[in-house]
This record gives sequence, structure tokens and C-alpha cells, in this order.
Amino acid sequence: MTTTTRAPSIALSPPKRGTPRWIWVLVVVLVVVVVGAIGLLGVSALNVFGAEPGPGVSYDPDNPRPQGARALAQIVDEHSGDLRQARGLDEFTDAPRPGSNTTVVVSSVGAFNPGTAQQFLDRVSEAHRVILIAPQDYALSLLGLPVRLEFGGAPTGVPARCTTGEIAPDDTITGGTLGYSTSAPGTTSCFTTGAASNVLYLPAAAGRPEIVVVSGDMLLNENLALRDNAGVTTRLFANADDILWYVPFVTDEVPSENEESDVPAAIGPLIVLAAFAVLALMLWRGRRFGALVTEPLPAVVKAIETTQARGRMYHKARADARSAAALRIHTLASLASYLGLPYDAGKATDELAIPGWESMVAHEETADPAVHAIITTVVSVTGRDLARVRVLLAGPLPTTDTGLVLFTSELTALDKEVRQTP
Repeated sequence: MTTTTRAPSIALSPPKRGTPRWIWVLVVVLVVVVVGAIGLLGVSALNVFGAEPGPGVSYDPDNPRPQGARALAQIVDEHSGDLRQARGLDEFTDAPRPGSNTTVVVSSVGAFNPGTAQQFLDRVSEAHRVILIAPQDYALSLLGLPVRLEFGGAPTGVPARCTTGEIAPDDTITGGTLGYSTSAPGTTSCFTTGAASNVLYLPAAAGRPEIVVVSGDMLLNENLALRDNAGVTTRLFANADDILWYVPFVTDEVPSENEESDVPAAIGPLIVLAAFAVLALMLWRGRRFGALVTEPLPAVVKAIETTQARGRMYHKARADARSAAALRIHTLASLASYLGLPYDAGKATDELAIPGWESMVAHEETADPAVHAIITTVVSVTGRDLARVRVLLAGPLPTTDTGLVLFTSELTALDKEVRQTP
């Protein structure tokens, strides 16, 4: 007898698989998305914080809205030799240097910083006059003007109480809530309420032309036709052969020698470092992906089976009226939502649970005023007979299978007719 000895079986372990290719594709796509998102955020930040003033900015010469100054710009252009606009520092420096026959008008004065303010003063040192529209204290200090912003009270008519080449003592303008004051000698204050003047003349000084500070309310499009606003502003602005209207931009910021940037110098390298950190994290975690694990569900119930089971339950219980009431509540809620009318579907549904509901309510007409408002609106929209619509939406409910089927068809047709859907 021969005995055969079997070799011990060795279970071979499945070969290790590398990372699937689709994972690397997903990682690359996510990296591209993250880098693109960072770039879009940077561009959005530049657009938000570096936005250039446009036709929608107050006192802008191209703004036709109530807070703009387009009407004044057109009047000045008609009454002076030439009105030119310079938007941004590049256009301002490219324009001919203002001379003794040029009045320089500046709106959006708040866009100045120490660098641009100094360049502006150097550029207009030989101009005939500089008019500053509604400057704030910070801009006034940058320009080295001894002027303060003051509260002037409620907007109302303010007489001049001064005499200049453009303003008569009996002129009246629309005063603003804010004005200006100064203690510098040789100044002329006009249209003053309390300590706030709406027009302030600063005489020319060494290296600086005459400067006129105006509050700005009288030159707005919505106020220009009131009182003497148009005449005063026209004479004030159009007193030279050449008018240069300068609109500085926030993006014109030129750092001065002593100015420190508000943005840290390391912000750029930090953004790049963060991008590489995200990329490294994604690569590290991407290699740890495993196969998807499916979890068997105990049971899967389709939605149609639940609906059919509920229908069979109602049919077995012969609850035709209750089924019709549920369908009516759903239709009323749908019509109320579409027509913008109030209807409490939850309250109506709760009433179905009242013991003996079918004997008390099913055979009676609904007395809910919200339902009658819906009926009236539906009749006006569809042109249907009021009595038929009232029976359908508020009348007695069907108590047979045949009546329930017909009732459901009529509710569906009415809802489609109101919504004008096929």
C-alpha cells in the first residue's frame, strides 16, 4: 500500500495593487481647482479694493443720477472755453500742465494718499484755481490745508453773506449737513451756517494757487435747479478759459518716501506657500484612498410602493371622503402658493384626525375665509363659474370610488388651468 503525502498548501496573498489611475486624475483636477480658486479670489480682491470710480460715484462729471454732477459739467462746458476730464493719475499727468488760465476741479478727493497728494500739489502749483469738492479731513491734511470739517445742520437754503467775483450777497444755495471752517488769515467764507461754510476761499500762497473748498450739495444733479445753485456753481467753476476735471483713483496710490504699505511684504510668499501646502496635503491623502466599501441595506422601499400602499389602505377602509379631503388640501395649498394667498394647510390636515370627522365635516361646505379668498381669485383668473369652483374647493366631498376619481380629475384640471400648464 502506497501512501501519498500531500505538500502543505500555502495560501497566496493577493498581489498589492498600486493607486488607481483615476485617483491621480482626481488629485490633479482638485489641485487645478484650488489654484484657480486662489487666483479668482485674488482678482476679486483687486476688483473690490481697487475699484476705479465710475459714472455711479457721487459728484462724478459723467454720473447722470441724482448724486452725480453731469448736469454741472455740461453747463460748465457750455460757458467756458474747454472742459477736459482726467480719470486717474496717468491721464492727469499726461494732460498739459495746468497754467494760469486753468481751473482744476477735483472730485473723489478721498482717493488721495500722501504720494498722489504731493504729486497733485506739484502739478497744479501754477494753476489759476483749484476747486475741491466735498473733501474729508484726511484729504485736507494731506494737501496741507488749514481747513476743518464742521457740522452745518439740516440741508436748507443758506444766503451768501459774502461778496466775491462770482458770489453776490443775496445769492442763496442749498446748504449741506457738513461744511468747512478755517482760522487762516485772508480767507473768505460764504454760505455759512453756524461755524460751517459751504464755500471757502483760500488765497494763493507760495507754491500753491487759490483753493476753493465746496461742500458739494449745491452742485448735485438733484439740487442744481434749486435756488441759485446753478448760477453760483457756474460762475465759480467757469471763471477760466480751461477747466480740467480730475477724478483720482484709489489704484493711483503712489507710496511716498515715509509711507508704509498696509499690505505686509510677506503676503505673496505666504499665499504661494499655502498653495504648495494644500497640494502636498492632497497628494499625501490621495495615496491613502482605498476601494469603495458597499454597505448592504436591509430593505429598499420605492416611493411609488408607499403611495400605492397608502391608497390601498384608504380604499380598504372606504375612506373616500378623507382621501378627497387630503387631495383638496394639497390643491388649495398649491393654488394659494401660486396666487400669493394665505392658507394654513397644516391646520386643515390636523382637522382630518378629529374623531368623527367624516360625519361632521365631510358633507358640509368649508367655512374657512382663506378658502373663499382662493375661490374668488381662481374664478377671476380662469373665468370659470363661481358655483362650480365653490363646490369643487369648498363643497361636500365624494364618498364613492367613482366620485373620488372624478373629483381628482377636476382638481388636477383646475390646478393646470390656473397655472396655464398643459
